[in-house]
Amino acid sequence: MGFFKNIWDGILSLISALATFAVFGVPIWATHLAITAELVPIWAYAAVIGLVFIGGNLGIAFLRKALDGVAPLRERKRR
Repeated sequence: MGFFKNIWDGILSLISALATFAVFGVPIWATHLAITAELVPIWAYAAVIGLVFIGGNLGIAFLRKALDGVAPLRERKRR
């Protein structure tokens, strides 16, 4: 029975990773479009770099948990 819990936890972590990439990806893309349309100054790419760094690290952490079969809010597998 524990095997199925690990699969379910991995699926939840994968969903969390995809949601993280979406939540961080939309503002990154919108900021890029605003910069290319010259609506905001070029230094706004500093915010984009910060969003890419934070969102990327968080998304990769969720992907690692998904591959290991760990739930998004846990540090280790369930027993």
